[in-house]
Amino acid sequence: MGVYTGLHIVAALAVLWILHARGEPLDKFLHQGWDSGFYLGIARDGYKHSPDYAFFPLFPMLVRGLQAVTGLSFNYAGVLVSVAAGSTAAVGIRYVGERVANARTALILVALWAVVPSAVIQVWAYADGLFTALAAWALYALLRRAWLTAGILTFFAGLTRPTASALIIVVCLAALFTILRRGGRESGEDGENSDASDGCDARESGEARANREARWRPWAGAAIAPLGMLAWILAVGHHFGRLTGYFKMQHDVWSNWFDGGRTTYDNLTSLVDGRGDNPPVVFLLSCATMVAIPFLLVLAYRQRLPWPLLVYSAAVAVLILGSHRQGFVVPREVMPAFPLLLPLAQTLSRSRNRGLIVAMVAIAAMSGWYGWFMPLTYGAP
Repeated sequence: MGVYTGLHIVAALAVLWILHARGEPLDKFLHQGWDSGFYLGIARDGYKHSPDYAFFPLFPMLVRGLQAVTGLSFNYAGVLVSVAAGSTAAVGIRYVGERVANARTALILVALWAVVPSAVIQVWAYADGLFTALAAWALYALLRRAWLTAGILTFFAGLTRPTASALIIVVCLAALFTILRRGGRESGEDGENSDASDGCDARESGEARANREARWRPWAGAAIAPLGMLAWILAVGHHFGRLTGYFKMQHDVWSNWFDGGRTTYDNLTSLVDGRGDNPPVVFLLSCATMVAIPFLLVLAYRQRLPWPLLVYSAAVAVLILGSHRQGFVVPREVMPAFPLLLPLAQTLSRSRNRGLIVAMVAIAAMSGWYGWFMPLTYGAP
């Protein structure tokens, strides 16, 4: 949390200096617009308009609860929830990194996540930090085979962001593989023991009893994981009077649907064939992110990361690169795929402490520009 908070403070000071140099109001970096305006409006007034139903309910519920308890304005309550969620995500990311590599790599992974493009939404009233916190801890639980914990956290993630579908896939696949592996092992053991004498004293060890009692946990985790997202999609469908109401609303209202990557292809080729005349810097940053995602996936595969982290990251990448959406939001939407940063963190972990600290502080200062100021000035994060 010290690494995460310290780098965000450096970025905040950098963007405040930029705003001061431009003569702009210093509180602009706490701007509550774009998606945060919808979240705060839902927290204050509930779901009143069709576009509101694209935003999942957990984050505005937390904001509303905090505002009711503390009496803060909805703006400050939203920022406080995001800061708490981002800090929780940082700790979860640290534990995942340490589980996969070591403590040093884990801290560097936290630092990299704190300075990614669109990092400003980690302290704005956006649900992405909350989703990343739930995803990080769910993946950590999955790596430890804590099935109920993983299922419950994925349930809440499904009430936070549609990206939860990637997490649901991983939890269900991991549970399925475990169930099939246990079934095959038990079948082999039954065949070996079929000729045992009836007079034997078949005492069951404590470990065997524990294993038998734990057989239901993968089933339970896999059953719980999709319920949150399914409940919200059904609730939206009920509101619009059709089962596919959520997806139709996304298509008609927000122009968002899965197109197999055609939009990503058009965005990238527009920079080559001249259609993208004088593109804004934020669009260039988004295109660079699109290009980097496949390379990061290849690096993660070559580093032999645990397959749940690979599948989760690949599923997030497919959802982002394969959807019709505004190109500006790509850096924000890829932010929950923090395992993609692990290969870079492992490489940086071989650096000396002094050089690494200086480099990360410099990157954090630059993050005040490309991660905070640029989205604020030239396009919605």
